[in-house]
Amino acid sequence: MTLSVADWSIVVLYMLLSLAIGLYFTRRASSSMSEFFISGRNLPWWLAGTSMVATTFSSDTPLYVTGLVRANGIYENWQWWCFIASGMMSVFFFARLWRRLGVITDVEFIELRYSGRSAAVLRGFKAVYLALAIHTIIKAQVILAMVKILDVSIGWGRWESIAISSAVTITYSMLSGYWGVVTTDFFQFIIAMVGAILLCIASVNKAGGIGQIKLHLSSAQLGFFPPMDGGVLGTAFLTFLGYVGLSWWSKYSSDGGGVIVQRMASCRDERQSLFATFYFNIANYALRSWPWILAALASLILYPSVKDNEAVYPRMMVDLLPSGLKGLMLASFFAAFMSTLSTYLNLSSAYLVNDFYKRFIKKEASERHYINISRIATLILSVITGIIAYQVTSIIGVFKFLIAFGSGTGLVYIIRWYWWRVNAWSEISAMISSTVMTIIVYTHPLFKASPYYERLSLIIAVSTVVWVVVTLITRPAPDEKLMEFYRKTNPGGPGWRPIKKALGDQKANKSFRRDVFNFIYGVTLVVGYTLGLGKLLLGFYMSGAIYMAVAIWASIMVYKNSSDTTWVR
Repeated sequence: MTLSVADWSIVVLYMLLSLAIGLYFTRRASSSMSEFFISGRNLPWWLAGTSMVATTFSSDTPLYVTGLVRANGIYENWQWWCFIASGMMSVFFFARLWRRLGVITDVEFIELRYSGRSAAVLRGFKAVYLALAIHTIIKAQVILAMVKILDVSIGWGRWESIAISSAVTITYSMLSGYWGVVTTDFFQFIIAMVGAILLCIASVNKAGGIGQIKLHLSSAQLGFFPPMDGGVLGTAFLTFLGYVGLSWWSKYSSDGGGVIVQRMASCRDERQSLFATFYFNIANYALRSWPWILAALASLILYPSVKDNEAVYPRMMVDLLPSGLKGLMLASFFAAFMSTLSTYLNLSSAYLVNDFYKRFIKKEASERHYINISRIATLILSVITGIIAYQVTSIIGVFKFLIAFGSGTGLVYIIRWYWWRVNAWSEISAMISSTVMTIIVYTHPLFKASPYYERLSLIIAVSTVVWVVVTLITRPAPDEKLMEFYRKTNPGGPGWRPIKKALGDQKANKSFRRDVFNFIYGVTLVVGYTLGLGKLLLGFYMSGAIYMAVAIWASIMVYKNSSDTTWVR
């Protein structure tokens, strides 16, 4: 693709604006670790929530969604729509608890909940594991998408794409820390969504409109749920059940996860934390999905024989947009890419400095020293990520592997908030067993032909048995530690009865029961709006109206079921 002067001007202007924001916040971010990693716990809900949306919307996301739709149809988006449930769990169960706990990272939780050498070792190991392993894979996935985009649109090679696309992000992430991340996230999200909507309109019009798309595509491709050709035991339906029945609660980020927890913790108070997470889930699923899905459907008509499904999305940008809009679309790809990469660089640096370096290597040092080490860590992590990104080939493959890789740990991360008996060894055993089982089911010839849901079920089943048995045969944290944690968080639920009794707290926690109902209403609300909006956009007005009516009813129920004591206990 040949970019005009206007196109390049838009891209360069966007880059300079991102860099200017980084320079503007450098002095403020340098004042303390709290400012560098969580903006001094002073973010309003709308900025924290927008940052959540921007961070989870990267350059790989539209390519990933396009690959799903082109391969199997709309229903395959349940591979990520299933996380609506865990998102609503974060809203009504965990947003206030994380803010109340006063952490910088989610890993810090470990030594606030557990005690002894096992807790210390777990915190240190998990910080390094997340920063160097899990987050590196995620960042590599994001960079791979940008490599594909720049290859198709400009013709850059892999190394040039990795280096050039990452340079500005690394610079402002190092300079301005979390302040630069969340502030750039705000306008990056706007640019990214504008670009997605423009390409959606152009591709749908080029395909002849929604009517022509519906006429040429099959009911299976347009279906919101898997085809039942093979019955309830068919691979498509069982895979769907694996997504909605297993993935959302078994993933390693089931109680929020590091990126979302960082934003919860940075809010001004518990109420702002809850509102931010609620807004994020509605915007993330109901609003964000459809520009990509509609463009992917149009691509099935425009590019019926292209083999690399993930590369079709940037190809449409090259072929369909006029000069000027191409530059805006390319800037939107950079915006989506940079918002995610900067977040994971900052959080990975927080793990290494707050939870490893400061905790185990140099406990007493100045704030300036820790910030300088954070900047060095950001640079080192960037180099490691670039090397790994050079080896990655499939976005969807990486996404599925990540879901499976941490699937044995999700349940223990939820239960640890609500059962006093869970200890550090519970988490350690869950991590080890999940890792071992993932390696086995992805490498052993016996499981080579196994469908995804069978692999996922096996990993979860074995890991759960292991960590539950380990929990029951090892000692819990000391009563003093458990009482301190309970007093600080007041999580509710029946699993703390012995600790509540020891504290003399015999009051029933009615707000926990209300949160359970709000969780159910919340899932109904977001699913209703997501599917309802999609049905209306595709011209299925009757079913769309029904979904929207259900969503509105659920919204009313959440409102009626909520009070000041529900939002902030």
